Amino acid sequence: TERYVSQFERQISSAPLVCLDGNIPISTINYVCLLAKKHNINVWFEPTDKEKARKPFLSDAWKFLSYSSPNLAELCIMNKTLGISTPDELPNTLDEILKAAAALSRPLLEHLHCLVVTLGPHGVLLCGEHEAGTINLQPRKLKKRKQICALHYPAMTVTPEEILNVSGAGDSLVGALIAGILQGKDTDTCVQMGLLAARMSLSSPHPISPMLTLDSVDPNKIQTQKWQKPTFVKIDQDSGIHF
Repeated sequence: TERYVSQFERQISSAPLVCLDGNIPISTINYVCLLAKKHNINVWFEPTDKEKARKPFLSDAWKFLSYSSPNLAELCIMNKTLGISTPDELPNTLDEILKAAAALSRPLLEHLHCLVVTLGPHGVLLCGEHEAGTINLQPRKLKKRKQICALHYPAMTVTPEEILNVSGAGDSLVGALIAGILQGKDTDTCVQMGLLAARMSLSSPHPISPMLTLDSVDPNKIQTQKWQKPTFVKIDQDSGIHF
């Protein structure tokens, strides 16, 4: 509850990154977002599901988030809650999925620093501030307007025989990606850590693999993995998306 969380304002205000998920009451989400505004801290919102994804967007609280990690359906709900038009049906082809995800991310990037759109078997689309040929994932101190873009990272190959569980892969991806951010890793490494963690989750009978460690998702220690180069997508501020 808001009252309970308020006991930890000092710790929250000094944290490099604060994570919320959609299971938390709306009043508590709003309270933490106000703390983010007051103390200039970075907050990551994990939507959890479609209905809970709308919670920060029922007020101006969402404007004080820095990161969020929705899937495409949750991203649609976020936009719809803000009164922004969304597709009647989710696209099926990869090309259309990427276009839709990038277009739906653009309004939220007016205030958010970065969106990590999870695309299941299609990997992840990173949307945020363009910097030196990639996207700046590191927590920001000040909001500033920059060119925004998107990077699509394909998922790692997992055979049907290897999949033991489909629950927890998204949480594993986000958790490992955040770990990379907090370690100051470059963007590619952060995403690769997330993809490795997601694969471990899929191959484990547990939602979060008990074998998950920083070493187990360190791309530099897994030399056999060949990483595909991410696809760059420029998101124009006014007129749409350019591949």
